[in-house]
Amino acid sequence: MHWRPTMEFANASQLYWFISVGLAVGFTVHLIIRNEGISLWGNLIWGVIGAIFAGTMGLYFNLGDGVLFSFIGTLLILFDVNVFHQHHVEDLLGEEPPGAHT
Repeated sequence: MHWRPTMEFANASQLYWFISVGLAVGFTVHLIIRNEGISLWGNLIWGVIGAIFAGTMGLYFNLGDGVLFSFIGTLLILFDVNVFHQHHVEDLLGEEPPGAHT
């Protein structure tokens, strides 16, 4: 007997929890890393995108209600986005911005 993924469509309650998890994790990640990664809005947007994507994949493969997968997916997406974000020219060249005399 072959295992086949079944799709339980995400209802409004599940989408609410996916979005809530994405916002909470995005905000927490921003508080932890401060100005080393992307902005607060970037963390929130990528958090919601990651949570909805990962939660839907959890539902697609019938692995629980998807909230745990939305949490894990949000962490993975935000890690990738914050680690590989575009650096400022000053960071790359080691220069100080104008007016930043120490």
